[in-house]
Amino acid sequence: MTLPVMPVDALRTNRQRRGLFNRKPSYSWFSDQWLSRAANALFDKNTSYLEMGQTRNKTPVPEDPEARMTSIEIITGRGYPAETYSVVTEDGYILELHRIPHGKNSAADSRPRGKPILFQHGFLGSSADWLISPTDRNLAFQLADLGYDIWISNARGNTYSRKHERFDPSQEAFWNFSWDEMGKYDIPAVIQFILARNGRPEMKLIYIGYSMGASMFFVAMVAHPELNSKIELMIALAPAASLANIASPVLRAIAPFGKHIEFLFRIARVRNFMFNDMPFNRVRAMFCRKSYLRAAMCLNVLFLLVGHDNGHFDLNLLPVIDGHIPAGTSVRTLSHFVMNHLSGENFSPYDYGLFGNIQRYGTPKRPPYDLSKVIAPVYLFYGASDYLSTSKDVIWLSQRLPNVKQLIKIKDTHYNHFDFLWAKDNNRLIYSKIFSILPPPT
Repeated sequence: MTLPVMPVDALRTNRQRRGLFNRKPSYSWFSDQWLSRAANALFDKNTSYLEMGQTRNKTPVPEDPEARMTSIEIITGRGYPAETYSVVTEDGYILELHRIPHGKNSAADSRPRGKPILFQHGFLGSSADWLISPTDRNLAFQLADLGYDIWISNARGNTYSRKHERFDPSQEAFWNFSWDEMGKYDIPAVIQFILARNGRPEMKLIYIGYSMGASMFFVAMVAHPELNSKIELMIALAPAASLANIASPVLRAIAPFGKHIEFLFRIARVRNFMFNDMPFNRVRAMFCRKSYLRAAMCLNVLFLLVGHDNGHFDLNLLPVIDGHIPAGTSVRTLSHFVMNHLSGENFSPYDYGLFGNIQRYGTPKRPPYDLSKVIAPVYLFYGASDYLSTSKDVIWLSQRLPNVKQLIKIKDTHYNHFDFLWAKDNNRLIYSKIFSILPPPT
């Protein structure tokens, strides 16, 4: 079946139509400005003594127009060609797929189309995650300039993939998915679409997955073992499989209450969360970007979740990151990660409870994914200071995948979960290694 191709100028905006489950409060006293003023006043009153000891610049973090652009607008704004496609999954979700078909200085028909590389974002992310870093230290743009055919996917439910053939995002049924369905349906549909569109039947695909994007790949290969033959190699950046050893003190404290939180969401009939245009996110962005000092303090809170920082993060990227992240997902996706953490060293599908598991899996307990079916060649990258994809958990994963070509530890003791996307020195720490791993582009 030929899938519809969207024109390049059919761009999606970051501001989505609000549905029943992400409705903005309408109280007259409730506004971003009111919350921002209250937060700023509280901060100024209680942290002035901290500011006296700080050496960071207190000037505002400058705005960046890319914060308000779509992914396609970012690509074209940097001088690269861009294309947008719609991919329909077997269960009816319509995913938006973004493409950089060749480099900035290459004519469209000047040489054979390069090998396709699929980038898959992580939890609460979108295609924009791969585009935020400056071009000269950006993996996607550099690979396009080297001659590869770059494809960047958007998982169901995020800013760009909030459509379905039968359901509307305002309906609960739309949000009944986790990364299990993303792996079973999204990844196979996208891989098959790319290989068909690339136009070279003998061509295989290179997959680069970050965090949840790696989890989705492993699920896809287990659910559809025939897809392994279509993968030339897979690069997993901070893969989120077993999560038994999460080191974040915040997440470890909250995780035991995960089922209770999901239950409360269910009672409130809320199935989706953490979209970029939620009031909390807008207030947080206004507060944190008031000065470089504030930005540094906000990031220190974030680092309690993802790991220590040693100056890798560029504060000037904060407005663009705030403009695109979080891109939203289902409550069940978060709950699935919590389940995996609480169940110890394993990698398993969603737990539907006793009767739900019997109905879906044929057993009272959810069976773990059979990772021995992932026979595609895999390279695993991990950071020493990653609180989410810890060294122990990635090593556990490497011992269960049958075709791990290399287990690569980043040579920096303070490399955290977000550094894989936005660290200032990624060219030296990680991209040079990736370039040496990849086969020639044609």
